[in-house]
Amino acid sequence: MSRMYELFQNPAVKSFGMALRLAVAQHEDYASLVELEYVENIQQFTAAVKKFLRRYDSGARRYEREHPDKSAFKPTEDDLTDLIKLAEENGVDVVCATLVAHALVRPAKEAE
Repeated sequence: MSRMYELFQNPAVKSFGMALRLAVAQHEDYASLVELEYVENIQQFTAAVKKFLRRYDSGARRYEREHPDKSAFKPTEDDLTDLIKLAEENGVDVVCATLVAHALVRPAKEAE
């Protein structure tokens, strides 16, 4: 399999991509998309991820307050570690592109 295919199928990329999709769809967090578009190095990448997670956590907490019987989806600590490793190994531009791509597509379940 190709390296790009493996990157798009990576659980950490899928997890953060889904979180980014939810942030855009439910909380109109377009700022995170824009920040990821302009990342040029690993330091900027980690800063953009930190800002995204801060905003996402706020929206997730609000969702859980408004829907006490449900819990919001959140990427795991392992997802975060794997995502940073992927960015270091493959380049931040490639990982950012995969995250944005995951965020902007319709999930397979919705397409059916």
